[in-house]
Amino acid sequence: MKALIISILTLISSYSFGQTAYEKAMGKALGDWQAGKATEAIGQFERIAQAEKSNWIPKYYQGLVGVTESFKEQDADKKQKQIETSKALIPTDEKELNAEWLVLKALALTSELTIDPMATAMLLSPQIIELYEKALKMEPNNPRALSGLADFQIQSKKFMGGDTKQECKDLEKAVSLFSQEKHETKFYPTWGKERAEMLLKACK
Repeated sequence: MKALIISILTLISSYSFGQTAYEKAMGKALGDWQAGKATEAIGQFERIAQAEKSNWIPKYYQGLVGVTESFKEQDADKKQKQIETSKALIPTDEKELNAEWLVLKALALTSELTIDPMATAMLLSPQIIELYEKALKMEPNNPRALSGLADFQIQSKKFMGGDTKQECKDLEKAVSLFSQEKHETKFYPTWGKERAEMLLKACK
């Protein structure tokens, strides 16, 4: 998942330090993450989330950093703890869930699956696919949901076998959607394009 982490981190360079306290704090947290200071970044995002209770973005990044860091953790117990901490940040109220939260939860479960694939794949795989599909029902043109589902299916088929032509078509669409993506909300998630492009290149 190294490529995924790199892909996520590239979004940081697109943000300039804003003039508001919120923008400065977010810029500092993203800068810490880019510099490899994940623990500091998580702490900063947590403090921002406490101050910005009606804003889902800081808490989302707090969870995103935790989930991406969990992919790098080799110790199973530490990895599971990181995953559970991040999952606890995801809203349980359906009204508060959006496509980005669902993608994050799918990533968290994917990291959890990697702890012991033989024991958990049958249980977690359907849940992961369902989360991506639910995200796509909410936002049919969400490139992270589309590429995330394709990515998961491709990785699964490496072990189980199966044709990946549809996944490659979905990746091609996702790359196009990434290029068109625009959001008015500052710091809205935009990561994933580099990972999708890498996977699409492997299709050809």
